[in-house]
Amino acid sequence: MSARLEKIEKSEAYLSIEVDAQTFEEGLQKAYRKVVKQVTIPGFRKGRVPRELLEAHFGREILFEDAIEMIVPEAFEQALTELDIEPIAQPEFEIEEIKEDNILRFTAKVPVKPEVVLGQIEGLEVTIPILEMDDADVDRRMEDMANHYAELVEKTEEPAEMGDTATIDFEGFVDGVAFEGGKGEDYPLELGSQSFIPGFEEQVVGLKVGDTADVMVIFPETYQAEELAGKNAVFKVTVHRIETKQPRELNDEFAQEVSNFETIAELREDVQKSMQESMDNRRLGFIRDAVIAKALENTQVDVPGAIVRMQLQNMLNQFAEQLKMQGLSIEQYFQLTGRNVDRFNEEMWPEGEKNARVNFMLEKITEEKGIELSDEELDNHIIELSTSMGIDPDQARQNLAGVMDDFIYRLKIQKAIDYLVEHAVVTETKDDEEGADTVPASAVEVEPEA
Repeated sequence: MSARLEKIEKSEAYLSIEVDAQTFEEGLQKAYRKVVKQVTIPGFRKGRVPRELLEAHFGREILFEDAIEMIVPEAFEQALTELDIEPIAQPEFEIEEIKEDNILRFTAKVPVKPEVVLGQIEGLEVTIPILEMDDADVDRRMEDMANHYAELVEKTEEPAEMGDTATIDFEGFVDGVAFEGGKGEDYPLELGSQSFIPGFEEQVVGLKVGDTADVMVIFPETYQAEELAGKNAVFKVTVHRIETKQPRELNDEFAQEVSNFETIAELREDVQKSMQESMDNRRLGFIRDAVIAKALENTQVDVPGAIVRMQLQNMLNQFAEQLKMQGLSIEQYFQLTGRNVDRFNEEMWPEGEKNARVNFMLEKITEEKGIELSDEELDNHIIELSTSMGIDPDQARQNLAGVMDDFIYRLKIQKAIDYLVEHAVVTETKDDEEGADTVPASAVEVEPEA
């Protein structure tokens, strides 16, 4: 076997590989032993057809595909060793020719680690939004908690209002004909949740228990069921039950019920502390995003398409996991939205490419700045992980045994981000013209200490 490096362009190495006749013949013989078990020729038992007759009957090419599958990977690995090339993703092969003298020639396009040229990474000037919090924000958060733990009180005489939950029977008709999937019984509908067709919930407002009404709606043009899209429909609705939320009183009894605190003052203090911590984390997140974006502007790095495709696959897997937690499969999501994997990749390609460039840039920073992870730092991270998972540190270390290198790599990457943050010049502003938006502290979600 012989191999030569044709060129390296845009982080892809182009190899030309030639397999000698003896190696290719060995591959053909192995392919014959596999194929002969699958063919039948009159006069011969299966698996007993001589190779010469097999090739004469079906053509010599019948063995090529299997032979190539056996030969190419091994020849490729030998070529990588000979040329001292380290691929970072799956290669693309192209068979050039198989000569009559049994010499096989093929090419391989191999994604390799791109050259990264860092620009300015210290003293990066970034602007982030000011995050502010005052007593009124804490008060609103406490009110949100009172509403979250509200008690449902049944209405018997009063009409339904927005925010109430109405238990209804419904059946939908288009042109007087009931349509599939348009019927439900004892369905608890939270008015204002916008979980039904636009305009439906507003027409339930004002109805009382026992009322029956016609609710007229128009299906959106983009409705997933094409036969209903844009159609006028009438729903026969009967109200069986109406429940309204009665917010809890913010007192010591409430604090004891929803937390480990004895008084409402202690609970409020904990909520304020949690909001502050959450806001601090959001502020740090803004800074991290800003310095990474700024450093990337100053960095030269070309990412091969194969790496972007790997990044997109990781993004798709993560998205699928998020959907799974919501009880939806990725296939169902694609069906509901009219998308597919190709459309996902097309839409997410810019983000996938950017993420890949960021990863290579941060890895380069760890190399240039000599960023390492001490044994003590690693132990502390493992202890933090074990605490968050509620397991013993030794068990956490055992769980990481197969992925420890990746775990350490990610921690070093995080230290590279910390390096950028520590050496950045940060300005906080409310001025929209500076590209910053103020995020109110009341938008920060926190939960009381359990």
